[in-house]
This record gives sequence, C-alpha cells and structure tokens, in this order.
Amino acid sequence: MVQYPGNANRGGLTAKRPVVRKPSKGRATAGKSGGVKLDDLLGGGFPFRSNIAVQGPAFIGKDTLLAQFVAEGVKFGAPAIVVLTNNTTTQMRKKIVEMDYRLEEHERAGLVTYIDCYSKTVNLMGKNPYASYLDGVQNLEAIADIIERFQAGYKGKYFYHRVVFDSLSSVIRAHGINPTLNFVQGLASRTKAYNGITLYDLVSGVHDPSQLNAVESSMDGTLTMKEEGGKYLLSVRGLSGVKTKDYLEYRFDEKGLDIVGIFSYNYIQ
Repeated sequence: MVQYPGNANRGGLTAKRPVVRKPSKGRATAGKSGGVKLDDLLGGGFPFRSNIAVQGPAFIGKDTLLAQFVAEGVKFGAPAIVVLTNNTTTQMRKKIVEMDYRLEEHERAGLVTYIDCYSKTVNLMGKNPYASYLDGVQNLEAIADIIERFQAGYKGKYFYHRVVFDSLSSVIRAHGINPTLNFVQGLASRTKAYNGITLYDLVSGVHDPSQLNAVESSMDGTLTMKEEGGKYLLSVRGLSGVKTKDYLEYRFDEKGLDIVGIFSYNYIQ
C-alpha cells in the first residue's frame, strides 16, 4: 500500500512558497548544480529538459551531488522529487539539510517530496509526511505514476523542476535491462514534457558494460566519476555547452561537491 504525502500545512503553520517564474529578461536554459566551478564546466548548469546519468562506484560523492542538486534548487524555489531505492528518506534528508538548514520549511511549502522505495524493504516504518512509501521497486508503474502526479501539479506553478533517482541500479537488478530502459524512456519523455531536469544514480562495477551503455544511450548526457591515483575525477559528456570532456579533479564533503582549481575552458590550473 502506498502512503501519499500530506499537505503543505502542518502544525498550523503555512509556509511561504517561493515560486520559480520565467525570467522577464533573457532566457534561462539551465539549473545550477550547486558547485560554482562545476556549473562553469557545464556552461551554466544542467540544461532544462535533460536526463543525466551520474555514473561511478560507491563512496565517491554521487549521493552528495544529488543532495546538493536538490538543495540548490529549493533555495530558489524550484521543486524537487527525490526517488529513493538505496537510502531511506531520513538518510537523504540528513544529507540535504547539511547544505540547506531550511529544508523542513521547503518541505512544508511543497517544494520537496520523496518517493521512498527502500524503507519498507529493511523493515522500517516511514513516518515522514512528505514521503510516499512503496514496497520496493517491483511496481515500476506505481513509481512512474507518483512522479507524474507531482510533475503535473508543478505545471503552471513553476518554470521548471528537478528529479533525483537514487539509484537506478536497484531497478536494473530487480527487473533487468529491457524493462528498466522502458521505464527510463517513459520518465525521460515526461521530464522533457514538464521542463524538468533528472539526475539518475548509476553504480558502475556492478553492471555489465553493455547494460551501462544501454542506459547511457537513453540519456541526454553522462557525468562519470572515478577515483584514480588518490584523486577524485569527473567528466561530463553529451550535454551541450560543456567546455571540456576531460577528467577534472573534484572534492566533496558533507557540505557539497565542486571541481578543484581554477577552470578555464579546457583545463584546470
């Protein structure tokens, strides 16, 4: 049974809802990542209407980047849908609140909602009023339906929205590659239709290379992360506006993730 989030008014408090509106001057084309130098590399941020695979092994900062992406958006009124298959809502909230202490205020305003497909699989009773709790990832149709309900609700209220999917690898393990591709292609088309940006966590090293290639072919771009020679490195491919496809050093902690050094088009000084 799915438990749907409560409304934005809790405990008699009504939170003021910031709204992302279309700029009156110029044309916004991207959502900032939360990393100043990473945004420079991306040419301003992740493009609207794009689906990006964030690929790499565990413990390399992918979850930090996803949390940072949510925190950066809600600071400026861009709503976020957080799909969890490998962490509980509580665990993800702890990451986000390190980057934005006003998270609960944003939740009350309806800017952050969670689709928790993990808590029940480890026998935890989720109680967050802003989360929908599902029995794992077996019912992909239910996950897609909840995501689209929120996306449809954002239409006309917000200029764009953000989605993070942590992690798509759980879906591949449960369903295999072809059903996963069908699922992703449906989500990807809706992301474009509703002017969204979706980041999908993809764990390298646990999937056949052909599976990773198949998922990447369904995306608009890929941000690949790795550890080499004691350094953390990332590379972005496929997205328009990226200044270089080379691997660049980055660092991360509980406060966020960003590229190291001074970025200048195609090199790090």
